Amino acid sequence: MALFAGLSDKDLDALIAVARSTRLNARERLFHKGDEGTQVYVVIRGRLKALTTSDEGDDVVFSILGEGEVFGEIALLGRPQRSATVTAITPCELLVIDRRDFLQFLRSHPEAAIELLTVLAERLKRVSELVEDTLFLNLPVRLAKKLVHLALSYGERVEDGVKIDLLLSQEEWGDLVGATRESINKQLRTWIEGGLITLEQGYVVIHRPRELERLAGVVIA
Repeated sequence: MALFAGLSDKDLDALIAVARSTRLNARERLFHKGDEGTQVYVVIRGRLKALTTSDEGDDVVFSILGEGEVFGEIALLGRPQRSATVTAITPCELLVIDRRDFLQFLRSHPEAAIELLTVLAERLKRVSELVEDTLFLNLPVRLAKKLVHLALSYGERVEDGVKIDLLLSQEEWGDLVGATRESINKQLRTWIEGGLITLEQGYVVIHRPRELERLAGVVIA
């Protein structure tokens, strides 16, 4: 993560010295929205999702968190309550840093504090985009955008296209774009029948990336 990219090995060692590691099983909850937050986390291995749940029990996923990403900092810098629920998608290993040590680190490394503001701004932008997309875009465009964005982060070039190395259920795909599992199933089936994508053991493989990019208005690098 860029937050720690400019640190020397000595500084990184000092940060690791005050941290500890923890592990999560796939689908295990790390914390719930509203819990008191006194630690910040760095993803060493695995993928997690940050989400919120409505009173009716419907989930909305704000983001997927992968290796190198930092999260949990909002509760340390503002309100002490967690702003989202975080659940492991795959088995995970995390680095845990207590509030006092993390704030001391930011005081002694102002460049990291500035980078943290960039991280927060980018997350706010993503949440704003999610709201706008849900209000103004139809499901095929929303889902295409999400597939393209995840292909940029987790895509692997394969012989017949780009495989998104992220195993999600159709319900979770729905949570990412504000749609029901049934709607996601119908849209994926349409794209599969048209040869745009396939599902291989649950993983999405995009066979015609440029066509999906045109629909989404985003380019897969």
